[in-house]
Amino acid sequence: MPDSRTLIRAGGRGLVILVAAAVGVTVLGAAAIVPWPEHRAEPLSRSIQPAESRTVRVCPGPMLELGDDAESVSALGSVRLVTATEPADADVEQLTLAPPRGSEDDIAVSLATQPGGVDAGMLAGGQSQQLGTETAAGFVAAACAEPVAEAWLAGGTTELGRSTLLLLANPGDVPATVDVRVHSETGPVDAPSGLGLVVQPGAQRVVSIAGLAPAAASPVVQVTSSGGTVAASLEQTSIDVLTPSGAELIGATAPPAKRQTITGVVVQQSGGIAVDEDHAEGDAHPSLRLLATGTEPVEAAVSVVPETGGEGSVFDVVLQAGQVSDIPLGELAAGDYTVRIDGDGEFVAAARTATRVAEDELPSDFAWFPASLPLLDETLVAVPQGPGAKLHLANPSDADVEASLVAESGEEAITVPAGAAVSTAMPASGGRVLITGGAGLQASVSFSGERQLAAFAVQPPGPLDSPILIYPR
Repeated sequence: MPDSRTLIRAGGRGLVILVAAAVGVTVLGAAAIVPWPEHRAEPLSRSIQPAESRTVRVCPGPMLELGDDAESVSALGSVRLVTATEPADADVEQLTLAPPRGSEDDIAVSLATQPGGVDAGMLAGGQSQQLGTETAAGFVAAACAEPVAEAWLAGGTTELGRSTLLLLANPGDVPATVDVRVHSETGPVDAPSGLGLVVQPGAQRVVSIAGLAPAAASPVVQVTSSGGTVAASLEQTSIDVLTPSGAELIGATAPPAKRQTITGVVVQQSGGIAVDEDHAEGDAHPSLRLLATGTEPVEAAVSVVPETGGEGSVFDVVLQAGQVSDIPLGELAAGDYTVRIDGDGEFVAAARTATRVAEDELPSDFAWFPASLPLLDETLVAVPQGPGAKLHLANPSDADVEASLVAESGEEAITVPAGAAVSTAMPASGGRVLITGGAGLQASVSFSGERQLAAFAVQPPGPLDSPILIYPR
């Protein structure tokens, strides 16, 4: 048996262990009460301004007509082009791009300023054209677009009597490899021939949408480019039996988002088709084209609000993933409208209206109205020559916006009330307008005359000239 001294030593060691444990608990308890000293090291970062590069815009050029084979196209006349810069005396280089294969006509034009010549977005161009041939009639207008790596185009149709062409222009110095994907009312179209298309530098290429999606009533086209960026647009012409019934150049709509705004939707004559009409066929009534771009259905609320104020209409829609929906906008009085769509998933949107002289006549022209993105604080717009030209400004925010419009005729202060829209007339001869203080507004330009209807969205410049935040290692 252990002697008494051994027991005393063991007991002493146990007591020490118990005391140490108690001290440890006390320290841990104090640590829980007293905050530990904090030291947060912010990662080193530097804001790098990319080297100044040329500012470039691409004008799609005149409307085209396919030849007897898919490899040949020809221009239907010429366009009237307006350019604008800020400062106004900045030099603009205008270069005609190589025409599509099979064409002998000059078509697309690129506009460029030298590095540092203008700030981001301070180069603009616009074009217009009046068509009047045996195969195509109507008024068309378009903004000269910034080349991008991805674009969504909502509009057109390849049904009988309708022709829709995709125009791809590459103003850069390297080839662009482009994938063209089409969605229709039946879902994504399987068209491998639209993938891996090469657009040569300084050239334009034309793709027939009917070749990718024949008899598609409601196409939406997604264009993605690698290697180089491209400017993409659609052109649509319609003919009923032997009578041309309108034409339009369709620019890119806003990218997929849960909220889309379409400004300045012109309805020339009162009328339309009820929203819940099950058989709303044809393209003579005001309608909305929507595509849910994700993998799940999207529930959306649509509001159609007159620019002049007053009560609008609101209705709900359900969009099936990957399937394009053409939805009537209802029976509307003549006037200009703002269409807002809010959904629980991402989608793209555009609206369409048509004009006729008498109620029983076929449409004599039509227009597509793409959704637009919010403007920056300063936006330059080139307004081409055309009938009844208007600049439309919509304010989706909950606070009034006071902006200034500076044109050749002078400066005009304009207030856009919260949640409302306003418009101002532009000279029929065309010109330029600088919008200052318009951050957050959304804008478009429309044209409206007898047997004439056209529109384009005013889109802000891309982020190519924005500073880049980098984290050195």
